[in-house]
Amino acid sequence: MLNNMPINYMKENKIRIIIFIIIGVICVISIILAIVYQVSQLKTPPQIKEEKEIIDFKTIFNNELNEQGYTIKALQKFNEDKNIVYTLNEQKEKIDGKYDIDVKIPMININNSTIISIDKEIEATFQEKINSIMANEEENEVIYTVEYTAYVNENILSLAIKSTLKEGVKAQRVIVKTYTYNMTTNEVIDIDEMMSIKKLNKSAVQGEINKVVGENTKQAQSLIDLGYKVYERNLSDEMYKIEKVTNFFYGPDGVLYIIYAYGNNSYTSELDIIPIK
Repeated sequence: MLNNMPINYMKENKIRIIIFIIIGVICVISIILAIVYQVSQLKTPPQIKEEKEIIDFKTIFNNELNEQGYTIKALQKFNEDKNIVYTLNEQKEKIDGKYDIDVKIPMININNSTIISIDKEIEATFQEKINSIMANEEENEVIYTVEYTAYVNENILSLAIKSTLKEGVKAQRVIVKTYTYNMTTNEVIDIDEMMSIKKLNKSAVQGEINKVVGENTKQAQSLIDLGYKVYERNLSDEMYKIEKVTNFFYGPDGVLYIIYAYGNNSYTSELDIIPIK
């Protein structure tokens, strides 16, 4: 029995050595895998969404010109000390029971016949409404606000003006007017030229209009079925054809916003906004 002890001991020793070797190999493999993982993480960072989130159109009205880092070419201005878009009239006045006015009305500060016509239209649409409200002797209180935003994308200037109007018991109106202007050619840009500038596919844009307006039509119909009074859209209306679009805004990060402001012609605050990147 004593003679067998060295043999048994040697066997046990070999087993221990094998076990230690296996453990050592496992540890080395684990360390290698950990190093490989760390290196791969350094070489391949987490994926970042390249597309910026599209800004909500309703939040961009800051009553300023947003140049976005683009250099504006020399233009003949009415007022050399002002930006090419600035607040011409800022008015805040309230008389209880009569009116509550809070407006910032812009002017495009470019001296040519096209812009002169636009500035006159802005004045006729928004400034004259203030005069009418203040001269009104009726007892119905009127709440009226005007705000704007303007963006430059390369040589394109785009201005959007939004007003809200609440007259007595009538439904509130939200009115949106837009003007998009090529500062190189001194011409107003229509939707066809805008689509060409952005290299947009007409069918794809038409599909996006149909999708957004269609979804909002269904939501409105659900409310109508419940007995609520809401604006009713009609998708078969010619106004929803891309070639009929007149209200659009070329805004932050080069996003094109197609705008259906139903309050321009009706007493409603309903808006359909279709952002196109």
